[in-house]
Amino acid sequence: MVPSVVDTVAKFFYFSCLDEALSFTASLRVLSDLRANNHIDENHRSQWIRTLTKWRGRLGALNSKSWNVEGDSRGGFELPPDFDMGAWMTFLSSSDPREVEAVLLSRILSFTDEEIAKGLNVSVGTVRYRVGRGLRHLGGFIEF
Repeated sequence: MVPSVVDTVAKFFYFSCLDEALSFTASLRVLSDLRANNHIDENHRSQWIRTLTKWRGRLGALNSKSWNVEGDSRGGFELPPDFDMGAWMTFLSSSDPREVEAVLLSRILSFTDEEIAKGLNVSVGTVRYRVGRGLRHLGGFIEF
């Protein structure tokens, strides 16, 4: 399995679900789907998005209440030292899911606007609108 694909899938579900056990289970299923369809290499990044978001919908009942904020549960990911998980949790639970998804795909996972647009089957303008609106909303939860 290509490490970048594994890392991308794991981060997507970790930041979507905020539940390590569920993230792990969902990641295994998505990686299996990607492997079965020969979509593991870097040339299939928009297909990764299609597969990730297909599974994300099945996990929609989860929210930030299932995650322990006090513990140091970073799931093995190196987060920037100033990354505010509390702000992310508030953003996740109070924002339009399409905007959360766009910010996650764009800013945390570093997909291009074009890859996201192709993967979500929307226009590049729609992606940019969702990312911009989501970032403004997220910014409202960050303390300076």
